[in-house]
Amino acid sequence: MKKRLTMLLLLATLASGVGMWAQAPPVSTTLSVRGTIDNYDASSRTLSLSTSSGTVKFPVSSATRISQAGHKIEAAELRKLAGDRATVRYTDSGGNKTVESVHVFGK
Repeated sequence: MKKRLTMLLLLATLASGVGMWAQAPPVSTTLSVRGTIDNYDASSRTLSLSTSSGTVKFPVSSATRISQAGHKIEAAELRKLAGDRATVRYTDSGGNKTVESVHVFGK
């Protein structure tokens, strides 16, 4: 009887542990990409950055910090900066990109 109770408790513990793994939230990873600004579409708030592995598109939110040479600039100014080098810092959580900052260096 004691052996059955022990086995039952062990199985219950294992089952609850498996449930915790299945319900874990997606892991968010912070990444950084360097490239050249191709375009900024103000209507969709999308920044296109040309990198060594191809063009990458980033959604730019109102919370995104944008700077050029250490000075804060507005997102609309990115359109005029096509051809300039930039670094985009973003988080990727389950395939959803959230841009934290864009730093423009110049040509």
